[in-house]
Amino acid sequence: MQGQRLMNGSRSTVGYIEDGRVMDGSRSTIGYIEDGRIMNGSRSTIGYVEDGRIMNGSRSTIGYYEDGRAMNGSRSTIGYVENGRVMNGSRSTIGYYEGVRGVHAALFFFWFFY
Repeated sequence: MQGQRLMNGSRSTVGYIEDGRVMDGSRSTIGYIEDGRIMNGSRSTIGYVEDGRIMNGSRSTIGYYEDGRAMNGSRSTIGYVENGRVMNGSRSTIGYYEGVRGVHAALFFFWFFY
């Protein structure tokens, strides 16, 4: 299924997010995102996403996601997600996404991929 893929800046597929599974470019499962939990490949919770907050496994806030902006814990913008593109803080494109929610694309690039 090509509709839910994540691509790097050269538009090569680097991952997929389908039905809560986070997969690398060869479709091997590397994690899960479901019910506000971010889990590694063995389904151990490594983080949470709730009300715009991104938290580590012990629920300490490590970042925020609001209105297409990914921010660190002190609310400095570290990236943007808009119009199918994932960009770093200086708005240089680091990746693209198709058919994936913006917050999931941001989590993939800033948590799993980089």
